[in-house]
Amino acid sequence: MHEHLEPPDLQDCAPPGTPVADDDPRLVYNSHLRLVAYPAFDTALLKAHRVLWANRNRRDGFLDMSIDGPAGTGKSLLLREIGRSYQQSIEKHYTGRIPVIHILAPQDTDSLVNWVWEIARFLALAPEPKNEEEMLQPRRVSDLSGPVQHVLERSQTGLLLIDDIQRVTTDQLAPVLHYFDYLRNRLGISTVFCGTGAQQIVHSARIKADDHGTVESALRQRLPGEKDEGRATLMPGVTPGRLPVTWVDPLPFHQGDQITWPRVLRGFEQDLRLHRLSENALVSQASNLHQRTGGYLKLASQLICQAAVAAIEEDIEDITPGLIASIDMGG
Repeated sequence: MHEHLEPPDLQDCAPPGTPVADDDPRLVYNSHLRLVAYPAFDTALLKAHRVLWANRNRRDGFLDMSIDGPAGTGKSLLLREIGRSYQQSIEKHYTGRIPVIHILAPQDTDSLVNWVWEIARFLALAPEPKNEEEMLQPRRVSDLSGPVQHVLERSQTGLLLIDDIQRVTTDQLAPVLHYFDYLRNRLGISTVFCGTGAQQIVHSARIKADDHGTVESALRQRLPGEKDEGRATLMPGVTPGRLPVTWVDPLPFHQGDQITWPRVLRGFEQDLRLHRLSENALVSQASNLHQRTGGYLKLASQLICQAAVAAIEEDIEDITPGLIASIDMGG
């Protein structure tokens, strides 16, 4: 939450031509540059802010969310940024709370106990093995739902982030949704599901969990001679269980948008710490970099960071087309 990447001052670093060690501050920093925000990312944060703000000021009618899109586009980055923004808004006014829980879908997703265990691990209620002997022993996963609920309520948690939802099938998620419903309706905890295919996975699980097919059939039935007035009906195009979805796509670079991609590259440029970095080193290679990465943030970050590390180790101190070409991205 409070991680802050402070770029090293070049004046305090070893001068060009000096051998660098593995713990050199510039090597460490340039190997994991922050991912740069862009207009669609900022729009997604604003959308999440509005949903969560509405949820925070009501007692019922909460709305969960999902984040969907291809792998490598920055969905997890967005998920964590939503969590950070929410927690910062709470910490401005309160202390001693745990506003946000962030978990991955458990390794074994078939049991509700394993989902609760993941939350318990975040809350430090599920102790890790103390030694190798304990680690090798068969683990008995106890039901920690009682302690978890107690801590969540005491800490006034308001947001549950669930990543890697693509590893979960509809049949595995359906029984767990009612537990998340309970946390939402009992404690006011909103849930954000994140992963490739999240929208369809959660939607299908909701239909299965709530047996919406049966509900829809019941709403459409008419008894003999009964009039339609006053009967519950389904609005055309409205499907039970559908959540607001934020789509995260690869960054565009085409005739219709020549701004977003160079803007992101400019952000990376400003964060790089190289002694002889050329002006517009990345922006001037925008077309080539987009072709190499397809506009995927994960690949762009890897390519630029690997090139920066190589530039330091080989005393090039610049991101040149030749250096970019030497980085193998598997394409």
